[in-house]
Amino acid sequence: MAFNPTHDIPPLTNKVILVTGGNEGLGKQTVLQLAQHSPANIYLAARNPSKAEAALKEIQAKAGANNCAPITLLSLDLSSLESVKKAADIIKTQESRLDILIANAGVMGALGTTQDGYEMQFGVNHMGHALLIQLLLPLMQQTAKIEGVKPGETRCVILASEAEKFAPKKVPYPFEKLRMTACGELGTFTRYGISKLANVHYAAQLAKRYPEAETGIRVVSVHPGGVVTNLGDLMKGWPRTQGIIRKIAAVALGLVPVEQGAWGQLWAATWPVGKNKTAGLGEPKSGVFYYPVGLEGKGTKMAYDEGLANELWEWTEKELESHYT
Repeated sequence: MAFNPTHDIPPLTNKVILVTGGNEGLGKQTVLQLAQHSPANIYLAARNPSKAEAALKEIQAKAGANNCAPITLLSLDLSSLESVKKAADIIKTQESRLDILIANAGVMGALGTTQDGYEMQFGVNHMGHALLIQLLLPLMQQTAKIEGVKPGETRCVILASEAEKFAPKKVPYPFEKLRMTACGELGTFTRYGISKLANVHYAAQLAKRYPEAETGIRVVSVHPGGVVTNLGDLMKGWPRTQGIIRKIAAVALGLVPVEQGAWGQLWAATWPVGKNKTAGLGEPKSGVFYYPVGLEGKGTKMAYDEGLANELWEWTEKELESHYT
């Protein structure tokens, strides 16, 4: 389906936006596109300060000095729940609204555990983002109540993946193993699949438990397609012995340029409420998992298993409840 960020992203006047992992790949491209549509401020969240600074300069140069919205760098290490809390506190202190949160950051093939003891991919891709979203939900609910903000205009977009199909079929969430330094028989890409299934399920549960009709917030998960640049970056740390797996991953996910890879999340975050379909492309719906761009119903059976999604939600809540205050 056709989507042209230049023409299809509406003016984002007054909107405050947060993009995690905004220093490279899809995140950087997302910030670049959003910055050219007049938002009040974009928070470019990243773990590495030097890479964030370099990304900011590149974005400003490409957008042009007269066409680039204010961009604020935000230190965020999703492998540390303490860092997540600090980042959320900064936004809550500095902003009276948060219109769009794009949970874009992620790792693939990372080994070891996070600072809080979670398997690295699951900890970064799911747990860190889950805490960030929960801490910022009150601000987003407040935003949705601002005069002139339409229900569904306040958005939370979670970057998932077709790789959710690589989660184990028998026990998709082996929680006890996801808190171990070594995950036994679970291969690297299996663990990545678990983290991406979690992204799909968590978005669906957020939409269910914070319904748009009551909160005004629309929650969407998207698979961007395999992205040439970002896929390579994410896999740089994989051992050389896993070269075959890297090739299989590239084929399985498909490959598109990074500019096109960002279309799905840009559409989900900005498509205007009530806008008529254009070339078959319409509004994103809360709780739905989309393939690029705007295609629903493409995930596995597991992706739509509400029992599994509820199991993930309950477990995640218990793990994070001590971090909510």
